Amino acid sequence: MGEYVDLDSGPVHLKDYGGDGHLIILVHGLGGSVANWDAIGPRLSGHGRVVGLDLPGFGLSPPAMDWAMETMAETVLDFIGHFGGKALVVGNSMGALLSEMAASARPDLVDALVLISPATPPRFPDPLIHWPTARRLAINATPGIGPAISRHLMRKMTPRELIDESLRRITDYSSRVSPDMVESFVELAETRRHLPWAADAVPKTGQSIRRLFLKRASFVAMIRDIKAPTLVVHGLADRIVSPTSVEWLCSLRPDWTLVQMDDTGHIPQVDAPIRLLSIVEPWLEALMTVPSPLMATTHQAAEQA
Repeated sequence: MGEYVDLDSGPVHLKDYGGDGHLIILVHGLGGSVANWDAIGPRLSGHGRVVGLDLPGFGLSPPAMDWAMETMAETVLDFIGHFGGKALVVGNSMGALLSEMAASARPDLVDALVLISPATPPRFPDPLIHWPTARRLAINATPGIGPAISRHLMRKMTPRELIDESLRRITDYSSRVSPDMVESFVELAETRRHLPWAADAVPKTGQSIRRLFLKRASFVAMIRDIKAPTLVVHGLADRIVSPTSVEWLCSLRPDWTLVQMDDTGHIPQVDAPIRLLSIVEPWLEALMTVPSPLMATTHQAAEQA
């Protein structure tokens, strides 16, 4: 079914997109998988060694001992450590939040971040919140109710119906998603129907995200503690994470670069990959050409090896 690596949290499924040089790790969002990166992973391999992982309980990875975000972040750090050295981490949604947690906890392992539609605590009042989506997320993250709904939907809907509905929510125009990528999502959804933990993954991880967001002061402290140079990319048609929240996030770190994309939803690497690459690649090239002190340390270590 694929390639796995054994970590402290258990076996983790990965996809190696190739490339040489600086390690680039790809971290998917809630309900996603490493397949979310298939449209841009091969292109990013021109900038380094690119490897993506299925987080515990998602994609083809079995769950860890719990669904806590702290456990997920440790998995990301263990994954980086498995390959040695430091990594530039690219995360989407929940994966971006995990990337922030990893960078704050271990600046010695994370020397740059690309945060795509980063999961961020909501701000109130916010006229840009998509309330139907916000209510659905809140219900899904409710203990007992969320897992029950998830199991009901997996029984009631076919894998293709589940994927079509998901893409309508998380993209701006689902018709822009390549047919090959849609088929890979459907195939994975069919496989996950038979995994005993699949229905718990989204609601139980969502509960952990909600608990993390309720600790607003701790979240702010974590963001301010990050040392890695950071690019934030956000689609203005995102119905999951409001532009208001992402703008607030970046106000905490005026040194970060924020680029907003018109006509783009929650997963631009899926519904607008070429435009996303036109933003990310020049930033990466500038970062590698004129290294920050953290990146310079990595390059010096590589030269000495």
